[in-house]
Amino acid sequence: MYIENKWYLACLQEELDVQNPLKKKMLGRELVIFKNSKGEIGVMEDRCCHRNVNLSLGYIHGEHIKCAYHGWEFDTKGICKNIPSLPVDKPIPNVCKINSYRVRTDYKSVWVFIGDEKYADSEGLPPMTEMDSLPRVYNYHYFKADLKLVAESLIDAYHINHVHRNSIGTFMGNLHAGQVDFNVKKGNDWLTGTYERMNEGSFWEKLYFGFTKTIRTHFGFWFPHTSKLDIEFPKRRMIIYEHFYAVDEETVCMCQITLWDNIFKTLPPFARWFMHRKSVTIVEEDLTFLENSFEVKARTGKTDLLVTPSDEITFEFTRIWNAQTATNATNSVSE
Repeated sequence: MYIENKWYLACLQEELDVQNPLKKKMLGRELVIFKNSKGEIGVMEDRCCHRNVNLSLGYIHGEHIKCAYHGWEFDTKGICKNIPSLPVDKPIPNVCKINSYRVRTDYKSVWVFIGDEKYADSEGLPPMTEMDSLPRVYNYHYFKADLKLVAESLIDAYHINHVHRNSIGTFMGNLHAGQVDFNVKKGNDWLTGTYERMNEGSFWEKLYFGFTKTIRTHFGFWFPHTSKLDIEFPKRRMIIYEHFYAVDEETVCMCQITLWDNIFKTLPPFARWFMHRKSVTIVEEDLTFLENSFEVKARTGKTDLLVTPSDEITFEFTRIWNAQTATNATNSVSE
């Protein structure tokens, strides 16, 4: 069952083309996204109601998206506004429309609400305010994995030393044996916290990022789709947001967005190249284990996960996930 009654990040604004629509698939639905000549953004089912072809094969024509098959045009609400072959004295039938979805634009991004609209106004967005001002790069990944494990793994501090030992290395500091104080704050559908990582970078890393004994790390999770890792150096900062959702019953999409402040500030092109390369490498390392876990689960039928006293974040995450998925299931049944 999909978790529908939430706002999902459909795309970043820089993905939108002034001529061509954008094709996406979210929660089992094929969607088309476009921005018209007035700057209005529409998200609707990727289907022309005339002959059931994808509207994403078409193009943007003024205020409308135009089907490339017979030229039917639709506005951002999914209502047909022009049928070239229709006699001028004949009105467009009311049935000539397609499903559209609620849209909002925040953090220089497009968000879509696919569920029951009566919940849309009461649901908020993760506080991703850094997206409004800091430079960013992004990358998408599609893979087969368990959505809950994806969400939990992205706020798991202990895996960084091991999974990312060759990419992150000592760049973000290290956690050593012993209980870590995560300073957790929590709500009904979110949790945040901070912890200290030992600064064991190379001399050159410390020279650039600082010689402090520890590196403060902020993390967060907002059900069901967004995690945050915020590395706070003395005078520099790097933030990684990961937004993830079910594409279909087996496939997960992850959009990783990396932002930074005062890193290679005088060399913006190099900063973008460096951050993009580093971000892709980090995600690919995570995917190795997420995909492997999915394969092992399918092969063995084993679903139990061993949790130890050190897994404080996992305990809190599981509490939120189980409570929210139960609420989502109840709302879906009542609809």
